[in-house]
Amino acid sequence: MKHTFTREQIKTIIVEEVQADLLFENTNRQLLEEGLLDTAKSLKNKFFPNKSDVEVEQELEKVAENPEILNAMPTRRRVGILFLAGMLTGFLTQAGFDYKELSDAAAADAEKVRSTLQQSAEKSQDVQNFMQMAAAEAESGTASTPEQVDAKIKEIITSYGSAIDVAPISPGRGIFIGGDPRKGNMQGFAYVPSSQIADDETMPFMGISKKDYETLLRATFLSGPGGDERLENLVMGKGAQGSSGFWAYDNNKLFQGYSEDSPYAMLPLEWSVAYDLVQKRKSKGRL
Repeated sequence: MKHTFTREQIKTIIVEEVQADLLFENTNRQLLEEGLLDTAKSLKNKFFPNKSDVEVEQELEKVAENPEILNAMPTRRRVGILFLAGMLTGFLTQAGFDYKELSDAAAADAEKVRSTLQQSAEKSQDVQNFMQMAAAEAESGTASTPEQVDAKIKEIITSYGSAIDVAPISPGRGIFIGGDPRKGNMQGFAYVPSSQIADDETMPFMGISKKDYETLLRATFLSGPGGDERLENLVMGKGAQGSSGFWAYDNNKLFQGYSEDSPYAMLPLEWSVAYDLVQKRKSKGRL
């Protein structure tokens, strides 16, 4: 039996398609003009109002596990969910994602979103230091001058005291105690476990909250192919060239010692959040 559409049904379909095209164009423009973080936050507020980040991630994981859910969604919502899922969970670039489970329309939307996000992700390849991410997002950290950096590191050590632990990474060669080769190589790093940092605490060098910084990390690294591995390499070292320098915050010494002439350098709180994200991704089998 041939299916016929009423005038109202046809009108609804056309409106949905127009709204979806506008959402795609506006999101693409926002990515270019306002950056990854503001775009992700805007989409979360639009499609998951009043839901926590954990709840949003759970909803997106459901889509990642059952992509066919996308087939029944109105086009506009599907495009928005695809952008969010691609930015925050990286499922569009995962090897296990099966486009065959999608309808032709959903697959076309997924490919269009994937291509757009990949272009944004490619820009992250040029970021050589975590503080450059703040510049790319038009944010300004709360510590930038040598004096401010020194004061912030001392504040972190004082505030977190007994919570500070030895980081599970090694400094490698060429990072010296107090920045002085005569004092020998650093033996390791100290860090504050992410669980000790409140979600609304401002990251000292990024100038955004811990919660927003994790969102930025997800959008920066997980939206492109190999993003999980690249983030893990930068966080854990793994012999990746420049991995130690990526977390440096002091132009003269690279890192501040935990105490004067200490063989352990203090990692920024930003590293703690990135390390925690790597552990989350491992727990979900993404690494």
